[in-house]
Amino acid sequence: MRRSQLIPAAIAGAALVGGLAAPAAADSATRRDPSGDAPARIDITKVRYSHLSDRVRVSAKIPELGRSGTAELTVSQYEIFEAGYIVRIRKHRGEKARVALLYFDHFDVKKQKCRGVSGTWGEQVIRLKVPRSCLKKRGHATEELTLQLFTSFGTTGEQVDEAPQATSLPRS
Repeated sequence: MRRSQLIPAAIAGAALVGGLAAPAAADSATRRDPSGDAPARIDITKVRYSHLSDRVRVSAKIPELGRSGTAELTVSQYEIFEAGYIVRIRKHRGEKARVALLYFDHFDVKKQKCRGVSGTWGEQVIRLKVPRSCLKKRGHATEELTLQLFTSFGTTGEQVDEAPQATSLPRS
């Protein structure tokens, strides 16, 4: 399986096997993830999702965050990730982090152009942000979104951690 298909497949499987988190009651939701369920360099322990009037953002705490890896925020109108956006940050040792916006349409992952997509790979924290104006395909600029963060490393992303998702998170 190609790297671009790995995360959407993992997301669908995780949602089916692991069940869904309870819906959030506000425009932000904090989820805790047990430490030790993934290699320390990608082990998410806490994540805060925000669905604001002008943007969607996530902040993830990874106490022993490595100097390289990938994090992907999935943004969808569906509680099970059938289609939607992926905000990806990739960090290679000694290089600046690169952020991209992708769209998964049930079959393929395609890169999207949009100004304002940003992210940081800092000491113990990964942050990603996407303007709502970038989420217009097929109704994803909706009142409620389901958000989930994944971290990975390895040439094909073979080491993965997934934060609990925030389902049906209402917009502020």
